Amino acid sequence: MAIFHLEFKIVKRSEGMSSCRKAAYHARCRITDDRTGNTYDFSHRTDLFHHQILAPVSAPAHIVESSTALWNEVERVERQKDGQTARYFDVAIPCELSNQDKIKLVVEYCQKIFVDKGMIADIAFHDLDSNNPHAHVMLTLKPITADGFGKKERSWNDKKNVNLWRESWSVIANRYLAAAGSNERIDHRSIDAQHSEALENATITLDVEEKALWLAKATLTSRPPMQRVHRAKWSSKHVQENRAAEQAVRDEMKQEAQATYNTFKDLDLQIVVDLRSFTVSEMPEPVEIVLPETGSQSSSSEEQQPVLVAPAPHTRTKLKTPSFPTASTIKRAPVKSNRKQVKPRQDGLFKRFTLLVVEYIREKFVWAKKKPAIPDVEHDKRIAENYVFDEVQGIYVPRAEHERRTRFNSDDYKPTKEEIARFPSRPTQKQPETDNSMDLTSIISSKQIRKGPFPTLRPPGYRDRE
Repeated sequence: MAIFHLEFKIVKRSEGMSSCRKAAYHARCRITDDRTGNTYDFSHRTDLFHHQILAPVSAPAHIVESSTALWNEVERVERQKDGQTARYFDVAIPCELSNQDKIKLVVEYCQKIFVDKGMIADIAFHDLDSNNPHAHVMLTLKPITADGFGKKERSWNDKKNVNLWRESWSVIANRYLAAAGSNERIDHRSIDAQHSEALENATITLDVEEKALWLAKATLTSRPPMQRVHRAKWSSKHVQENRAAEQAVRDEMKQEAQATYNTFKDLDLQIVVDLRSFTVSEMPEPVEIVLPETGSQSSSSEEQQPVLVAPAPHTRTKLKTPSFPTASTIKRAPVKSNRKQVKPRQDGLFKRFTLLVVEYIREKFVWAKKKPAIPDVEHDKRIAENYVFDEVQGIYVPRAEHERRTRFNSDDYKPTKEEIARFPSRPTQKQPETDNSMDLTSIISSKQIRKGPFPTLRPPGYRDRE
């Protein structure tokens, strides 16, 4: 069965990790780290199926000739003692593909998503002939050129890339599964997200076949995800029992999903909505559904139709199945009768009705907003003739004002008589005439002579009172 597993991690020196050790473990080989002098040997393991290194065209040949040369060069150019040297991920390959297609799938994914952006991918394939085919991929964090590794590309560390890379793997893997003729598909989203989508689509769709498919998927995803088991604990008996119980629940949910699809695919569950009067026709009373042991649909009344009730998250959908066919089982089947119609159940009814009304309004009215506005040619012509856009002010100004400002700011500007009359010069005020006939005579008193040699200026006729 095809499963989705794709998890990205970083090789960090701060956690005591080495890219040479990680590469030796993946490639099942012996690598000596030239930086630390440590030797890592995993050549005794025998589960390696294929090993391959993908690199851009500009990468030097001596760097990508082997994993030893590649990751020793990566360790050499990383100067920080607590730096990050590589990104790696483990990916589960669908068992439905042949070994050749498994290798082509991983190579195409790494080439399109990573190598074309400038990374080097070191790929090791393990256990392709078993029930757990997978690949280990190590990626460089620095772009490679003809001169060697450059600076780290920080955009590759964006968390949004992880979701894009996971989605790309599901798209490419599903394409290979479809080409191989398999009905299995993988989904990169969580179980809860898939369950919510199935419930929503099963509620709003009006096609019976499509509604049955979405309801079957909602039944299949109405379970908690399988717990991840660390490789060191995989061989324990307790873990094996828990995994077997989880797989049994998963297989049972698959059977219930198939029974749900067979039950609802032939039922008429459409609701008639009159958008002109915004009314919904009443639905008949719910009818209990009874399935025989074979999983086929039991006989139901022709007039009355059952009501679809979507399962809640993480709950089991129980379809009543008799243990053996008896007369009491036949009596439990719905019988044709003239029952009074009652008010329909409100489970999802308001939501479906609202979506239909919104879609109707969108089709009938929103299109008017999408029509381009008809340009006013006369208005545009009048603006072009009488106004000029002033780049300094950022607005349109009258053409006469713009021409006046242009002439005023020119180097050879001379004011006209009209401008002089509008802005006259300030009148000059006459200063009063001063009498310069006064003659100041130096009169030196005996006291001043005694004080110093500096004379005192006094006007004529000044009486000395000393």
